[in-house]
Amino acid sequence: MRLFAHRALVHAARLHYAQPHRGYHNAGHLDELIVLAREHTPDLDEAEQLALLFHDAVYVPGAAKGDNERLSAVLMKATVATLTRADETLAMSAGDLARAARIIEATTHSRAPPAEAARICDLDLWRLASPWEAFQQHALGIRHEYLHLVTDEPAFWAARHVFYESPGTAHEWQTWRRSLREFAPLLFRD
Repeated sequence: MRLFAHRALVHAARLHYAQPHRGYHNAGHLDELIVLAREHTPDLDEAEQLALLFHDAVYVPGAAKGDNERLSAVLMKATVATLTRADETLAMSAGDLARAARIIEATTHSRAPPAEAARICDLDLWRLASPWEAFQQHALGIRHEYLHLVTDEPAFWAARHVFYESPGTAHEWQTWRRSLREFAPLLFRD
């Protein structure tokens, strides 16, 4: 996992996640995903690693669907270009940069991701299957990020519920999450 070990690159990514308006999509979220990737997907290629580092680099609550991801991809390319001037070992092919950008753009989670983005999207959404207390902390962090846009608590939670619905189905994430927590132990029994 060469890119996760590249100090200047990770530091540059973390700077964006350290913005004060972030309650969940912050440096802790990025660090957590790096740990999860090392543990569960140690074979991520460099485009996937780069996409994971920058998938939420631009995060403006309330932005038009896809804007944050599109701008995160642009920022990723600019950051790599800038850092490569000082460290040629960071140089990546145009194909890998384009693939990383496509993966970042798939993290809108508005529809099923293309195969090339599936692992990063799965890592990014892992909180939906986390223990209840951790899930609640995640939800409160998201609430913090949207305080300036939606001051009414019931209105925020009603709007947030839409995110937890599986696109194109009658299923919502809470039901899926409960089912997964009950079904997963059955998969891994001896």
